[in-house]
Amino acid sequence: MKHHRGIELVRDHRQIDPEEGIGHIRFRDLAEWEIIGARCGKCGYSNWLDRWKLANKYGADAPIADLRPHLRCGKCGNRDGNGLRLGAINRNA
Repeated sequence: MKHHRGIELVRDHRQIDPEEGIGHIRFRDLAEWEIIGARCGKCGYSNWLDRWKLANKYGADAPIADLRPHLRCGKCGNRDGNGLRLGAINRNA
């Protein structure tokens, strides 16, 4: 929550550290409007994943970093260096 002058009044319990990334976040920690995306480390192709199916498969208490070894690019087939990202569902569409 921010003050009208831009000062943080309450610290976000889920701030993302640039060194650690988003891998420590668990499926149950995601808000309803957040989605998980994957990006190829080789060609840069990116796509959104179905977080509900993944949570059912791996468990709600599993960190999303457990997905990284299983990621495969849908365009070039690369399995190395693929990463995860968080996004928000577009509610205006």
